[in-house]
Amino acid sequence: MIKIVPSGDTIIILKDLKNLKSSTLTSYIEKLNFHEIEDIISLKNSVGVIFNPYKTTSNKLIKKFKSNISNKKFKNKKILKTWKIPICYDEEFGIDLNEISKNCKLDIAQIKNKHCSVTYEVDLVGFLPGFLYLGNLVKSLYTQRRDNPRTNIPKGSVGIAGNQTGIYNIESPGGWNIIGRTPIKLFDKLNNPPIYIKQGDKIIFEEITKEKFYSY
Repeated sequence: MIKIVPSGDTIIILKDLKNLKSSTLTSYIEKLNFHEIEDIISLKNSVGVIFNPYKTTSNKLIKKFKSNISNKKFKNKKILKTWKIPICYDEEFGIDLNEISKNCKLDIAQIKNKHCSVTYEVDLVGFLPGFLYLGNLVKSLYTQRRDNPRTNIPKGSVGIAGNQTGIYNIESPGGWNIIGRTPIKLFDKLNNPPIYIKQGDKIIFEEITKEKFYSY
């Protein structure tokens, strides 16, 4: 059974989802259209709900959720969409490839092949606007975050940290190991939604040359 607990004065957390995907639960909560809810934050293994404390209390909202969820039989959605993302691993963009090569004891060609060899799932969208956390990284590429984060990571940079790979969709500071860059603009604050890739979507990286990168 899903566990629902308060977290501070204006948040409740739905956790212990077991095989239920947080994206599926988030979609269901959105459809409930509770007037007390201000925002829903879909995490990898839980869902946070921010509510208006002038309209309800955490105890009342928890009871309301339990009455709607306790007997609900959830069915995880099929894959929402699969996106093919071009990536260039040229040393101009893959500024940490040599360090990753040293840490993982793989040559650069092996790193590129392994990074492109799997289909990733979008675990989370967040931390920065449009930042994509991608799961299913090949274990031999697991790499710790940099000891000294950089103050400026160019938008489109693709990095590795721990057991995930990720895409920086805006220019920002960051501590991930940068393996390459995509020329595709995935985030635009003027669009609605600003990013079309959703939690649960699949990502496939396709290697391109430096010349191809600059032709986009």
